[in-house]
Amino acid sequence: MHAVRLLVLAAFVALQAGCVEEPIASPDRSAAFEEGTAPVRLTDENFATEVLQSDQPVLVDAWAKWCQPCVELKPTLRRIAADFSGNIKVGELDVDANPSVAAKYEIERYPTLIIFVAGQEAERIVGVQTHKELTALLRRFAGPSTAPSSAP
Repeated sequence: MHAVRLLVLAAFVALQAGCVEEPIASPDRSAAFEEGTAPVRLTDENFATEVLQSDQPVLVDAWAKWCQPCVELKPTLRRIAADFSGNIKVGELDVDANPSVAAKYEIERYPTLIIFVAGQEAERIVGVQTHKELTALLRRFAGPSTAPSSAP
């Protein structure tokens, strides 16, 4: 019984910190893409061009299809992409389909959000963030008048 309690506690802690292992079920992602602007799909092949050589800051969402917190973050990222359009590029990197970039940047927990400026990692956040939290963070990289101040 003690071992079961420890296992449940460990699972709860892991979920609170973000996804670290693949759960059994794969959620349907269609509902996550209902509003906002679609992020750029990043791959091992286009990462250098889209991120490292970008002339604007890039917010990279490193996610996995099986990670429920990653899927829950999608609508927020679409809103962020719309809010910061023209000032910050938002891209999504499926870590399972693009293991080279994931390995190079030591992405082990999901979702991981990395901000690149002039081809260099400037900030890294692990776990789900609210629209308000991301807006405040991204304003540091895009300027104070970029996104609406009344965002929830």
